[in-house]
Amino acid sequence: MPSSESAVLPNEHLPENNSKAGPPISECVPKDQTGAKMTNLEKTAECINIVGRFCGRRDINALSRQNLMESYGIPRVDLFLLFGGSIPCAAELFADAVREKIAAHYLIVGGEGHTTESLRRKMAALCPGLLTEGKSEAEVFSGYLSQKYGISPDYLETASTNCGNNITYLLKLLKSSRVPYQRIILTQDAAMQRRMDATLRKYAGEEIAIINYAAYQAK
Repeated sequence: MPSSESAVLPNEHLPENNSKAGPPISECVPKDQTGAKMTNLEKTAECINIVGRFCGRRDINALSRQNLMESYGIPRVDLFLLFGGSIPCAAELFADAVREKIAAHYLIVGGEGHTTESLRRKMAALCPGLLTEGKSEAEVFSGYLSQKYGISPDYLETASTNCGNNITYLLKLLKSSRVPYQRIILTQDAAMQRRMDATLRKYAGEEIAIINYAAYQAK
């Protein structure tokens, strides 16, 4: 075994001073469009948006049959999946997907978790008369779609409480209902899009084709 002295790097392998280590991370944040130096709050917001843009993956430019054909050579997928959360705009994407006839089946996933009460309040404010109290996230989205657009999903998963059993309960429902799911469009809060993609691949296997379309994109 080498001695502790032999494990020490000679001086020529060490930087002469800290300046060679690169600029502080705060200086790596871009300036605003006018070139003015950003405030700490603006830098923080920009960093959050950078992470949001990375997490909020979209594999097609729009939820349309034309985009599916151009990108994947198929007119529609087996299943359009919307996962619950606190982002009401996801319901608008679901309605767009149904109108576009982009999938053979439509399903909303979501029981009750840490974002549920926030979603209930937001949807009740957006859609007066919508009953949200005690409802799961999937039921809240479904009620909103029915009341505003006259649209109903084919299936609801209402028992899950986190990203892990979002997927395991979903797969159980698909198998019991004999719904094909070889080709899926997956929509989720942008901050959790990649995590949901990874969880679905873990439990469903790499043989399925997942097309990501995050509920929004950070600017």
